[in-house]
Amino acid sequence: MKSKKVTILDVAQLANVTKSTVSRVVNDSPLVNAKTKQRVWKAIEELGYTPNRTARSLALGKTNVIGFVVSEQQISDVVSNPFFPTVLKGITTVANREGYNILLLSLSGQDITSYKEIIQRHTVDGFLILGGPSNPKLGSDLDKLKVPYVFIGKHDPAAEHSYVSTDNEEGGYIAGKHLIELGHSEIRFMVGEVKGSLLSHNIERVAGFKRALHEAGMPFAEHLIVKVPTDIESGYHFMKSYLAKEGPSGLILSNEVTSTTCLNLLIDEGIAVPEEISIVSFGDAQFFRNTRPSLTTVSQSVEWLGKTAMELLLQRVSGEVPYPSPIVRKPEIVLRGSTKKMR
Repeated sequence: MKSKKVTILDVAQLANVTKSTVSRVVNDSPLVNAKTKQRVWKAIEELGYTPNRTARSLALGKTNVIGFVVSEQQISDVVSNPFFPTVLKGITTVANREGYNILLLSLSGQDITSYKEIIQRHTVDGFLILGGPSNPKLGSDLDKLKVPYVFIGKHDPAAEHSYVSTDNEEGGYIAGKHLIELGHSEIRFMVGEVKGSLLSHNIERVAGFKRALHEAGMPFAEHLIVKVPTDIESGYHFMKSYLAKEGPSGLILSNEVTSTTCLNLLIDEGIAVPEEISIVSFGDAQFFRNTRPSLTTVSQSVEWLGKTAMELLLQRVSGEVPYPSPIVRKPEIVLRGSTKKMR
């Protein structure tokens, strides 16, 4: 025999209150005293009542949906780049715990109109925006719309917007310093380019690399920064052509895709790592543990980025953190088998 579904009326009768009082308790209204709240929650637990999340969301003016925004340039990397599923794992860990759903959105940072349309349709409660948008005013525009948002990856060093990031400048510095301390003088920093330009996090890493060179008394020149296509096939052929002409002893690689592509190329060409060339990569330290050789990595704490950004955004949605609250984590270098002291 099918059991009868427990309703809000059942809870109200058992707790000896009205249905509206039960609703206020479920929605955490300050209008109900602590003693009554305790009695209602006891009745809810005893009956096994599950509040209607949709109705609750409508009553509170919330959707319990967060928009996870990637740029039109980044969308092709969502499947191929391990960064994306790892940061998404951190986001969904918090979302599942707090009863939220995640909606993947591919939006242009150039025009605030697409954000306005989503807000007007009450589709999401806030935005997690990955990386640096092409429009540096995006944060200010969203502030004017009074919508909660958090950037994952600092996009504007001069602006005080809500973001969660690792210290990219420091990451570039410790990567360069490590290779310099091993005796390397011919170092190249290979970075993925998007439509001919660098994303903000790579600009910051390059600045850190420059600092390491300056500190060591080594000159910087633009040819030390090598822009690499982000798709695997184009990147492979580009690096093959480049390394055939140039002979660096050390490479800094900007992400997982560039690094694995480079490793595959070096294996194909019979170039031994680290005997003939040393490699430091940015990315997820766990991912690079399984490469051959395992890669020395400037760890990005990628899952932490997603988890922390989601927690900060929910604090903004609830009003706990109404003002911008940047959170920046210091990177660390994980030494493995891809770097070696020069003879």
